[in-house]
Amino acid sequence: MDGPLGELLSSVERLSESSSLPQLLALLNANEELLIKHLPLLDDLLPVLCPRLNSLGMVYILNCKAATVPLSNMQAVNVFIQQCRRLLLDCDPVQVQMVPAQFVAVCNKFSAAALAIKSPIVAVRPLQAAALALQPTQTHFTQIHAEFMKVCLLSKCYSVAESLLHRSKELLHVDREATHVTPRDLLLYHYYAGMIEIGLKNFKSAIQYFTLCFSAPSNVLNAIMVEAYKKCLLCSLIEHGEQPRMPRYTSLSITRHVKTGIAPYTELAEAFAMRKASDLQQALEKHADTHRKDGTFGLAKQTVQALIRRNIHRLTQTYLTLSLAHIAESVELSSAQEAECYIVRMVSKGEISAKIDEAQGMVHFTELPERFDTAATAVDMEAKIGAVIGLTEKLHEMNAQLVVDSNYISRMARERQPRGWNEDEAMEAAPKFR
Repeated sequence: MDGPLGELLSSVERLSESSSLPQLLALLNANEELLIKHLPLLDDLLPVLCPRLNSLGMVYILNCKAATVPLSNMQAVNVFIQQCRRLLLDCDPVQVQMVPAQFVAVCNKFSAAALAIKSPIVAVRPLQAAALALQPTQTHFTQIHAEFMKVCLLSKCYSVAESLLHRSKELLHVDREATHVTPRDLLLYHYYAGMIEIGLKNFKSAIQYFTLCFSAPSNVLNAIMVEAYKKCLLCSLIEHGEQPRMPRYTSLSITRHVKTGIAPYTELAEAFAMRKASDLQQALEKHADTHRKDGTFGLAKQTVQALIRRNIHRLTQTYLTLSLAHIAESVELSSAQEAECYIVRMVSKGEISAKIDEAQGMVHFTELPERFDTAATAVDMEAKIGAVIGLTEKLHEMNAQLVVDSNYISRMARERQPRGWNEDEAMEAAPKFR
């Protein structure tokens, strides 16, 4: 290729060594207008470049293209997706970390392009690789983490997201300059993580992620936080049988809103607390349109099943033997056969211990056989103790970094500084004697 673009291409190939990368970055910044001017020719440049060796040049070229690719043009979108996949799956971490803003912009447009062709699954592996490449360390959170979780959720690739969820406790370092992350990205990451945990039926973990989302510091009402609380309430009813407990540091804007602004959900929780499946079903049907609009109808329906299981569990604490017909009547099921199905499922999950006498239609409740004296229990306890020790060490490390942070020190100094004595105000406030 001849002309200015040919010269730029030669410079990108020549300066892509580690010692020349700052010089290449300056060159690309100076020639960004040249790339924009020759947009139709950029597709000819990309096949010549190697993602591993020329990541910096490819990021700049794709960033220029990203702003102009129309999502309505399927041919252009498919070409852009293939070009991005080639870069993201084999990019050089050192080079992409030099231009976090441009790299994130390319990833966001790539994700939008995958959604435009209604195939979010094509973005799963590339965004996973991109998130790892942009991380200066394994503890750094990036904006691409949230985007990766979104495409996993939309494509229902929950198992792929699990690998990141298992390492979520390590993502403690937020550096806006290094990874271009924003508070909104943190909210979205925890919201999407909670949704994925729902898909995996891990309601306890989902509650933790949603709580981190809606309890984040905020001075204004945030739609993401409100939606997180709605999902958290439903998950808490399913998992714990009660509304979630808000941390004391939860924003006042959220605590005020949930009292009056989400009536369909609070009414459902109040009906759940009455322990009658018919009342809960009535509350669900009353606000069915709202739940469908919010995309929570399927989750809300699971609260009815959760209440029935919880009511059966209460029977085990009172009776040793009951007929299936009596159980069906007590928990408001349609037949003894349906009650039997519930009990079988609960026994298989270890929720209760019982034996069914099919001939007489009786259920004999027994104590759970777990004595917590097996080798597996000891291994599990050791793992949890180790996790707590590791978390404690991280908290001590973060505290040590915080107490020497200049912004933290100056803020604490301002808060502890006593209010100055204003002599004029003192004279005005003093009583006057005549």
